[in-house]
Amino acid sequence: MSFTSLACLLPWYAYLIRSWRGLFVTGVCLDALLALTFCWVPESSSWLLAVNRTKEALGILEKIAQFNGKTVSQERLSKLLENTANGGDLRRTPAKTVSLWKSTLVMIRSPRIRKIMFLIYIGWFVISLCYNTITLQLARLGLNIYSTYSIAIAFEIPVNILCILALDTLGRRWPNTFFMLTGGVVCLLMGFLRTESELWTLVMAVVGIMSFAGGYNVTYQLTSEVFPTVIRGRAVLLQRLIGDIGGLLGAQVASLPMIVMGTLSATASVLLFFLPDTINQALPQTMEDGETFALGQSICFCPLFPSCGGEKGCRKKVASGAHRENSNGEILANTPLNA
Repeated sequence: MSFTSLACLLPWYAYLIRSWRGLFVTGVCLDALLALTFCWVPESSSWLLAVNRTKEALGILEKIAQFNGKTVSQERLSKLLENTANGGDLRRTPAKTVSLWKSTLVMIRSPRIRKIMFLIYIGWFVISLCYNTITLQLARLGLNIYSTYSIAIAFEIPVNILCILALDTLGRRWPNTFFMLTGGVVCLLMGFLRTESELWTLVMAVVGIMSFAGGYNVTYQLTSEVFPTVIRGRAVLLQRLIGDIGGLLGAQVASLPMIVMGTLSATASVLLFFLPDTINQALPQTMEDGETFALGQSICFCPLFPSCGGEKGCRKKVASGAHRENSNGEILANTPLNA
């Protein structure tokens, strides 16, 4: 929501200063201010536990409970962390993977994680490529680019709300496939039904932007859940890097035929369909957890119809509304982290 809101305001800021240098300096200054906030951002308690820094994880959880006005005994927190560590056998995973290169090698050497990695990264590359390319189509309409862009991006707000609701009810697989397939169909229509109508192009571009924005939200959320805690941060970083390459390519090859974009998007929707759904699942903490994550889950699994394509030995379902722990202290995925 914050990205969409600022993206709607950005064209008007550009209209006021009318200088690409001014935009560049503004971005640098905002990044510098953002860097200062790192001093107050706590480390992930799950990651601290995964690398055997239990005392630090306990301290952060105590601060969170105190800030929220909750009273939780230190003994209870210690027991919870101990059960989580013993249940996932976190100590089997070394905590010496410090570089992006080493983290990537660890993911590539793990068969199931390697499959998930390639499916997500290919889909993410296509999302960034298609989103940037179709957004650039707005500049070719001959309309006021400032108002056109703001209006088009504003339509992402209902998509963001829809994603929050869908992730808690439909999971990740079906909404992601729907968004990417819709974006592919829109691109194919724009490619085959060429017209001089500015209204038609604007409507199709807006629907395409909304579709790829939905795919962006769901895929990003899925990445933050499906990878084990010990490599999750590096996996997301590599995902963003690949997405930036796709975005840059979309800006450089803006004349890329819509038919090609539609074909890529439709292909990505099929690939993303084969990713495991993380709804109501215990999030993987170690590489060993990542290799066995959702192994019994059917390809047709849908939370609305658990009897159809359910999961063998699936985790206990949790109520909608939050990431929670089960009786063994395992973290369950339910509410989006980046809502």
